[in-house]
Amino acid sequence: MDSLALSGSPFPFGLTFVPADALTPVSGATEDPLDALTEACRVLGASFAFVEADAPYADEAIPALTDAGVAPMCAISGPLWPVIERRGVLDGLRATLTHPGDIGLELDEGLDAIVRVAAHCAGVGARAIVIAEDLAGTEGPLVAPDFAIAELLPRYDRIVRTARVLGVPAIFHSDGDIRSLLPAIHRAGFIAVHAGGGLDLDGFERLFWAARDEGIAVIGGLLTAELGNAARAERLGSSIGVMAQAGGLFVADDGGITTPAEVADLVTALAAARDT
Repeated sequence: MDSLALSGSPFPFGLTFVPADALTPVSGATEDPLDALTEACRVLGASFAFVEADAPYADEAIPALTDAGVAPMCAISGPLWPVIERRGVLDGLRATLTHPGDIGLELDEGLDAIVRVAAHCAGVGARAIVIAEDLAGTEGPLVAPDFAIAELLPRYDRIVRTARVLGVPAIFHSDGDIRSLLPAIHRAGFIAVHAGGGLDLDGFERLFWAARDEGIAVIGGLLTAELGNAARAERLGSSIGVMAQAGGLFVADDGGITTPAEVADLVTALAAARDT
């Protein structure tokens, strides 16, 4: 993440997958999602923000955020879930165990399109490419680590190499506890993970230290599960502030925020983190 040269005081902070209509506590009332995002970044002093590649305003958002001094990171859905959903979720997940090679061949069918989107995002000024693929959830892994390591990570490597050739780093996003995959994620060339969705503070802290030991930066920490009132948000922020001081943590939402009330608590947590 140092290659992004992100600015921030006392640490870089960013917004990831917060819906525009949830940002009203900081953006004010606006029907334009790009206006909401850029205003929220300004008010919160954000150094970076995710832009979903399939958003209708994505090409406009990347230069707009850049002009506002915010590093745009282009988030692209990975190849797995379209394959799973075509088969039906239960049958698709079962096939990752019973016929992993067949699923692998189906993954290849979607890779060219993802590579093209990654190249396009880099070409219009994205500062990083985020591959978003939920491999775990609140209850544990959604696919077996062996399947992810054998079939998914080698295919991610192609996307990572495309981004690197174009001069931008790659980041991996997944909800849940992905500690078992961190070595393979690192080998595939990802420099950071955006993680923590569905985790409580103890779970996130374990993930953070494991990633740090692996030499991977972490984006996240402002955990939706820990946002419920001002007191909880302050405690969360203080804990995250301590972790940020250790290095390797780029504070952000965890991707699970959906309501203005949660954004208001995020503001409280962020203030506590910055005061730590």
